[in-house]
Amino acid sequence: MGPFSGPLSGPLSSISDSHLSLLEGRFGLHRVILRLRLLSMDQTMPLKLPRYMFRRANGSFRYKRNVPKDLRAVIPKATVYRQLGNTYQDALRALPKVHAEIEALFDRERRTTDEQRARALVRERLGERHQSMFIDGAVDPEWPEFDDFQELAEDLEHAVPKGVVRQLRAASSTPAPMSLSRVLEEYYAYKAEESDNGLRTRIDRLRKDLILCLGKNRFEWTELKDLTRADANSYRDLLLARMAPNSVQRNLGVVKAAINHVLLEHDLDLRNVFQAIKIKGAGSSNTDRLPITDEQLVQITPAFESSDVAKALLLLLTDTGARLAEITGLEAKDVDLDKAILHIRPNDRRGLKTKTSTRSIPLSQRATECLRQHQVGLADTDPIFPAYAKPRGNDSASAMLMKRLRTVITDKKVTMHSLRHRMKDKLRNSGCPENLSMEILGHAQGSVAANYGSGYAIGVMRDALVKVWGG
Repeated sequence: MGPFSGPLSGPLSSISDSHLSLLEGRFGLHRVILRLRLLSMDQTMPLKLPRYMFRRANGSFRYKRNVPKDLRAVIPKATVYRQLGNTYQDALRALPKVHAEIEALFDRERRTTDEQRARALVRERLGERHQSMFIDGAVDPEWPEFDDFQELAEDLEHAVPKGVVRQLRAASSTPAPMSLSRVLEEYYAYKAEESDNGLRTRIDRLRKDLILCLGKNRFEWTELKDLTRADANSYRDLLLARMAPNSVQRNLGVVKAAINHVLLEHDLDLRNVFQAIKIKGAGSSNTDRLPITDEQLVQITPAFESSDVAKALLLLLTDTGARLAEITGLEAKDVDLDKAILHIRPNDRRGLKTKTSTRSIPLSQRATECLRQHQVGLADTDPIFPAYAKPRGNDSASAMLMKRLRTVITDKKVTMHSLRHRMKDKLRNSGCPENLSMEILGHAQGSVAANYGSGYAIGVMRDALVKVWGG
């Protein structure tokens, strides 16, 4: 039996057999089936596809990603493509994994130094003997081997980065300088082993700002030992011109941590010029972000009721105190409806902020019923909120929720994240021990002792949360 041998249903049921016969005679059966397949898909597919996904003329879906400009010299194609599937649901399931593979490709190419590329090319084109001479820098200009390097440099002049060609012409490999550019890439490679969680985007933003402040040559080629305190202060002043002091402190914190990582791993006896930078106005304050009050929660609820997803997210954020990304990235298998437990853990769709963010927490009765409705018909690895279980989906969800919240509350100190502050305050005011509160919320705990054992039992957490849910 063919794919349309049975009766049609839904919006396609109005197409009669006589119409199909007419279409078949006029256009051919293959084109009729293809068109009906596309029409059927349109019933469940959103008008706007997730980023990097597009539908081909034959109805299948592909991943399409432009190669960043800084990688065009090492990735010969301007655009990379990957097949995602023949249906929208298949494509949605494949998207996170394919996106991660492409991100890994870009990251790998960024981490590969000119020295590494040059050595690999010499070995591939000229052989191991030439490579050994290349690494040792033992190639005399009078030797015939030197001409081999010159010919290779000419052949590759417009196909590889200029730094690679420069080393080939010199017939000697040169280690990449320990510059800020290399520092950030090594730090990203180290942190990405745990979880990316948006770090690539932050690193790219830091790169742009540092180049804007210091210039491309100083950012990419100047050794750490040659950077000065004036460089660090200039970067601070550039950021202060457009962002709040606490945001500047967070950006500087990443640069400082990256340099400290490299100094330790490479056993470098250098001063970190980004250490202890003074930022006037920075520091925690109890007015930085306010918790949502019970009265405000009642006021904003009607603004979320026109959308089942918005209503569900508001409820889950309120009753769990979880981060938005932890909720939007949930898969069906993360919810144990029988035991009313939510498992917050990394998956292919999103990582978590820290190692301590991985946790299991109790669900309220209304949160359990809410998730039960959204879990109907889903396989274990299907996303519960597919519209936001994609790259940068958390940003889209935040924008959607904030748009609704701002129709009621205009105070900029109150955001969707204020629901997390609300849960923190509620737990504290109900007498919940600080360590238990931190485990429920997935906060990192400073003491070494806190890392021992398997944590608090679900029953103990539930007893603490019941006091919050009931009041």
